[in-house]
Amino acid sequence: MKRFILLFTSLFSLSTFASPVIFDNDMAIDDWAALLFLLQHPDTDVRAITVAASGESHCEPGLVNANALLDLSPYSADSVVVACGDSVPLDGYAVFPDAWRKDSDTLSGVELPKSKRKASSKHAAQVIHEVIGESLEPVVIVATGTLTNIAQWLEKYPEDVKHVSRLIIMGGNVNAPGNIIVPNFTDGHPNVSAEWNIFVDPLAADIVFASKLPIELVGLDVTNSVRVTAGFAKHFKQKVATPAGEFWDKVLDKNDWFIESGEYYFWDTLAAVIAIDESLCEGYMKAFSVEHAPTSKPWLPTSDLTMPSTRWDGKPRQHLDAEKAGMLVESSHYPLIKVCETTEPKKVFKIFTDTLNRK
Repeated sequence: MKRFILLFTSLFSLSTFASPVIFDNDMAIDDWAALLFLLQHPDTDVRAITVAASGESHCEPGLVNANALLDLSPYSADSVVVACGDSVPLDGYAVFPDAWRKDSDTLSGVELPKSKRKASSKHAAQVIHEVIGESLEPVVIVATGTLTNIAQWLEKYPEDVKHVSRLIIMGGNVNAPGNIIVPNFTDGHPNVSAEWNIFVDPLAADIVFASKLPIELVGLDVTNSVRVTAGFAKHFKQKVATPAGEFWDKVLDKNDWFIESGEYYFWDTLAAVIAIDESLCEGYMKAFSVEHAPTSKPWLPTSDLTMPSTRWDGKPRQHLDAEKAGMLVESSHYPLIKVCETTEPKKVFKIFTDTLNRK
């Protein structure tokens, strides 16, 4: 009977032709834009928002903020499930800088009314599994934070893989330089090669890359072409026409210093746009493992020693080699994934602006 009801609902729903989407993210600045974009776009049906709390945002504020952002879009279904995963990586003690986490937790100081929506008490991995099981169509997963939730879901429910049509990941880098060293935040860090999302939980990334999921990697190689400029911010301000657009305009105002630094890019937002338009990922197929070797000489400035000494699987937590953690290594044993190398920046910014301000 439940299956029949789901079929009936699907046939007569306004979102009949929209792809079912799970948005797994760490609720940082670019995730807000990506989430609002996915909610506003007519070709997506967001079924769940899972917070990767091992990333930039902490669990509780991440859930509160996700629900508040849901309220900004008239297209947000009341049935969207919001849930959180583990607050620590699968292994290692790596964390994002405290200042970045505070900014994520507070929406850069942009206040939103508290939502009446309630977050689920279920673990993110369980929610991902249930959403996939209830969907009559293959699900698209957009993952723009640490891959902790995705790896735990894979470990527990490997049979779900065949029901996922695409996994778009914002993370990693192949030929582009790493982004771990950020002036005034991580000066002197030994890792010059990795990208943050993969660096914080490299074991999770390695598990995901070893799976047979149809992965599209939106890494620094392609996101470096979509820098957010003052010119874009000015243009966006002139187009604001919705609550979602108004919120994002305020975020850009609060982060004018970030834009002026030349270090802000459409990282997660590009992944969300590519989820809608596959042609905006032009690249090649290659296979990679992820470095996550243990060490007895940890880099403490990006370590949180208050993490549990036992991992999710009962094994002892180890310090990982900060110099190499998160590096992608070409492999002949891992499945091929698509690496996005180039895109069309002007088209990306236009699609985003038009969609966020879609009435």
